[in-house]
Amino acid sequence: MKRTALMIRCVPRYGFDNTEVRTIDLDLARDAEEELLREAVYFYFAARGISDAVYDIDVDDDGYFAVINDEAYDIQWGTPLL
Repeated sequence: MKRTALMIRCVPRYGFDNTEVRTIDLDLARDAEEELLREAVYFYFAARGISDAVYDIDVDDDGYFAVINDEAYDIQWGTPLL
């Protein structure tokens, strides 16, 4: 059984129709450094065949989040944040 240590929010770059905030689970420590987090997010999307999905990674009061190019929303990935 895989344990998920970190869930990161993924927000659309512009928020066109059919885009929403989604979460992805990464097998990283919660206190992982930004560069390691960046590599893990890029790998997550590359493994799903959408290597150009990540526009940027940023941080706010709720922690890190990934800004995702809207074209990546054409396929299923992650879990919609309700």
